[in-house]
Amino acid sequence: MTNTYNIDTLNYRGYFERVFDMDWNEFQRLFYLRYFAGVDDYDVGFVALNKLISLFTHEFWLYSLIADLIFFVPFGIILYRYCTRTSQIMFAFIFYISLVQIFFLGGARQMFSLGFDLMAFLAVIDKKRIMAIIFFLIGMTIHFSSLLFALPLLAIWFDLKPSLLKILHAICFIVFPLVLAFPNQMIQFMGNTVGMEKYAEYGANAVQGGSETFIFLIEALSLFTLLAIKNKDLLANRNIRTFYVMAPLLTFFAPLIISNGSMIRISLYYHLFLALLVPFAIDCAFSKSIRGIAYTAAVGALSLLSLSGGGLTYYFFWQV
Repeated sequence: MTNTYNIDTLNYRGYFERVFDMDWNEFQRLFYLRYFAGVDDYDVGFVALNKLISLFTHEFWLYSLIADLIFFVPFGIILYRYCTRTSQIMFAFIFYISLVQIFFLGGARQMFSLGFDLMAFLAVIDKKRIMAIIFFLIGMTIHFSSLLFALPLLAIWFDLKPSLLKILHAICFIVFPLVLAFPNQMIQFMGNTVGMEKYAEYGANAVQGGSETFIFLIEALSLFTLLAIKNKDLLANRNIRTFYVMAPLLTFFAPLIISNGSMIRISLYYHLFLALLVPFAIDCAFSKSIRGIAYTAAVGALSLLSLSGGGLTYYFFWQV
């Protein structure tokens, strides 16, 4: 297990060390200011989780390990449950290294939040709806952007019809040029809708995010799933239908990164699931005789993408 060591990691070390001497009365004050007085926008759940971990250890490498486990354990359960062949596992692993790991960058807060969202994802699939709500709310108090994970959870909860999912996916491609043309307005609208000035400012104070290559890859993979996975496949296989709810969402939200690189925080909640959705699409699109070739090509392309990234220094969790 590794953590990327950068300025974000140092910031999270600082956050962790600051809660050592914080008493629970201070936490209650922050909770009141955030959720009742509405005068603060800090995610109090992250403070509480840091404080809880500090009761057991002050070692930052153990803190990093806990962050990794909260994400990787539910993610591993999802892969173990839904990958039926070694080729699927290999693709999922290489996809994670190429298009997911790079965006964590040692940042514990969203890793914690996404981990709880994955727990909610598993719980709602298993019809444990109370647990799903609890995990989701915990994740949202750690990183408020996690609120957007309510969309796929509700789609799975109400088991949207395959035909509706396909229509929504196609519509998201139709409006893709509009999202690409007006990302700042979209970001401001989303931030203002939930009453979060901090997030609205990402659109008001846009920083050219670039990453056209990332957007092209995500949209290309999404288009492949749209064409490869037919309505009959969604009707016949509930597992495919469950993961397909992410396809319209990642198609719609991925272009926002063109305005501000920080918007990868939104896309990450959805494009993570391409790690399994693409293998499902390969199985639907190709006969058994040539699936091996398709997986080899996909794994090879992502491996080249990963190796060409460069510029990152990795440390084991006990070295941070």
